[in-house]
Amino acid sequence: MKNNTQSHNARWKQKKWKMLLAASILTAGVAPALFMPTVAEAAATTKPTAYINNTPAEYDVIIRQGVTYIALTELQFLGDYTFGYDNKSKQISIKTGSDQYVLTPNSKTMKKNGQNTTLSSAPILVKGKAMLPLRAIGETFGAQVRWNQAAKEAYIYTTNASVVKDYNGSDLTAAREAALQLPRLSSFGQPRLQVKNPLGPVDSSTAYIFEQGQKNSFFMIEDNNLVSYYTITNGNAMLKWQANLGKQAGTIGDLFFIKTKPVAEAGTRPSVAGKTLVSFKYSRMLEETAYDMMNKKGSLESGSATPTKGKVIVEVPGEK
Repeated sequence: MKNNTQSHNARWKQKKWKMLLAASILTAGVAPALFMPTVAEAAATTKPTAYINNTPAEYDVIIRQGVTYIALTELQFLGDYTFGYDNKSKQISIKTGSDQYVLTPNSKTMKKNGQNTTLSSAPILVKGKAMLPLRAIGETFGAQVRWNQAAKEAYIYTTNASVVKDYNGSDLTAAREAALQLPRLSSFGQPRLQVKNPLGPVDSSTAYIFEQGQKNSFFMIEDNNLVSYYTITNGNAMLKWQANLGKQAGTIGDLFFIKTKPVAEAGTRPSVAGKTLVSFKYSRMLEETAYDMMNKKGSLESGSATPTKGKVIVEVPGEK
């Protein structure tokens, strides 16, 4: 394996300057409850948020009389939907596949393919924007809806059977990729931490780290600032710990891959004592994933490989 490792390292060193150039160019330019009928009014100090298939909602989340609403346009993150609001007819139209839905603000009556059905809560208009109640989204479009009351966070997601199959399969590369695509929920008793001072359109700004040979937990480092740790439970990635990194050199517990002190932490910090980890960082410019197998003593093997289109995780030769 030594010769293979040296070969991989040589190729990787030749590509490092390309990745630095690409980055510089781009830089310049809780236990949630399922289907809760109602939720309490949000505390004045906590702004409610929503994540749709792991994508943060673009618009404000509204809570009125115990019902949580998200903007109609957030459906774009849930699947292949087309939608609109006709101000003249005062109707909301939603289409997906062969199904056509027509809803009316402040009315629980909805037409699906011309047939009347009744919603548990009516859609509303807020400053001219059509808003849909979370529970109705779950009932109507087959989405899972969870609400973390302590964090004032809603999670709306659909189950992808092929992703679940890959995660449960024996191919470690495919299983890790699937782990990154599973719904990400939070059990925190507070809102999750956010990236401070986002880097913007910087290449290779997110890294994923797994334990050697494992798929059931991972670290996610965004913009060299926010570190999140997830464990896979019942087909979901549950957020267990987060930290915002500062600029002062230092460590966080035994997390040897972190080289700066935290300025904020939330959740229960994990331990990687005595473990070997494998990191992956995809470069859009190079269309390659850089990998590094490491332990407390340093890097054991590093290199890069081209992943399947649209994916991040690659096979690491030395991990076998």
